[in-house]
Amino acid sequence: MKYIINLNIIFDPDNRILTVKNDIQQSVELSKPATRLLSELINNNRVNLARDDLLKNVWADYGFSPSNASLNNHISELRKAFTNLGVSKDIISTVPRVGFRMDAEIHPIQKSVQGITEAAPNNGVPVTDKYSTFSENPVPTMTEQGEHQSIYLSLKKHKMIIYILAVLLLLTTVTGTTMLRHSQKESVNFVVTHEKCSIYNLNDDKPNKAFTAKIIKEIAAEGIDCSREELDVFYAEAHPNNDRFRVRLLAACSKIDAASYKNCLNYKTVE
Repeated sequence: MKYIINLNIIFDPDNRILTVKNDIQQSVELSKPATRLLSELINNNRVNLARDDLLKNVWADYGFSPSNASLNNHISELRKAFTNLGVSKDIISTVPRVGFRMDAEIHPIQKSVQGITEAAPNNGVPVTDKYSTFSENPVPTMTEQGEHQSIYLSLKKHKMIIYILAVLLLLTTVTGTTMLRHSQKESVNFVVTHEKCSIYNLNDDKPNKAFTAKIIKEIAAEGIDCSREELDVFYAEAHPNNDRFRVRLLAACSKIDAASYKNCLNYKTVE
């Protein structure tokens, strides 16, 4: 089920995406813990949620080790995502000595035979099928001036999307080539062993301790469990010194033996 937040932002938990309602090109991809955290806040909208309850429902119940640091980091991730989409970060407020609270107008979107409809606003009670639904209002027709402005913005965003896709293709190619070289026993830039994961950096520079800790944190954020099986994890960044645009790629590969892999899962993040 999807949700419309404050009549402007669409939250799709299945695909882990926040999108501006009338402009699908403006979107932010969330990490798995941030997606579970936002779902919990939405289901308890306008209710003060204790830290212990959030740690249990978002981490412990899914088999992950809960920590206040993880909770704070993913609250910050959600606030940053809302800010990037034009929503005040105060949509999620800190309740001193208690935890956090979400104050928003929530409309669950339910699928029907005729199409997608919005359900009654969710003000803290989980939504079920017994709530009545109403159709979304049609988008008003833009004026000629508005159309010209929209076309101009779309062209700019189209160029940015092409650039992002080109960078992602380059990173994927580099990752595949490096993993192939690794399978042929050629050297790669080994970083550290974390539990059963061997971590490799695809960038040229040798990472420091802070950067290594950052990679391990991102591995955990993507739900990669290094305690269960032996994995080779490859990490790369494009434009790591550009604060306005950054692309990160993480690849986790299951081993058949020391020379080959069974499969690899890729995780990409665009900021």
